[in-house]
Amino acid sequence: MDPQVLCFRKVLTNTRERWRQQNVNSAFAELRKLLPTHPPEKKLSKNEILRLAMRYIGFLVQLLDQQGGQPELLCLLHSTRGLVSDTEAPSPGSSSGGSEAWASPLH
Repeated sequence: MDPQVLCFRKVLTNTRERWRQQNVNSAFAELRKLLPTHPPEKKLSKNEILRLAMRYIGFLVQLLDQQGGQPELLCLLHSTRGLVSDTEAPSPGSSSGGSEAWASPLH
C-alpha cells in the first residue's frame, strides 16, 4: 500500500481517537459536576467518579424511599437498582449528616 495512504489513515485514526477521548473526558467532567464532594474541587479519577455516582444514586433512591417519593419515579429507580446494588449507601441520618454521609470514603 502507498506510504502516503498509510500515513493519512494513521493521522485520521489518531484524530478520531483524540476526538473520542475528548468526548469521554467531557462526559466525565459533566458527571463530576453533579457529584457533591468535600472539598468540591477534589480531583477524582474516572473510576472514583463512576463509583461515587453509583453510591449517590443509591443514596438518592434510599432518600426517596424514606420520604415516600413519587410512586412512578420510585418504580423506575427500583428497576435500575441492580446497577447500584453493589454500593452501600448509608442512611441520610449517618453520623456526618447531609449529602456527605454517602461520600465519606472519598474525603
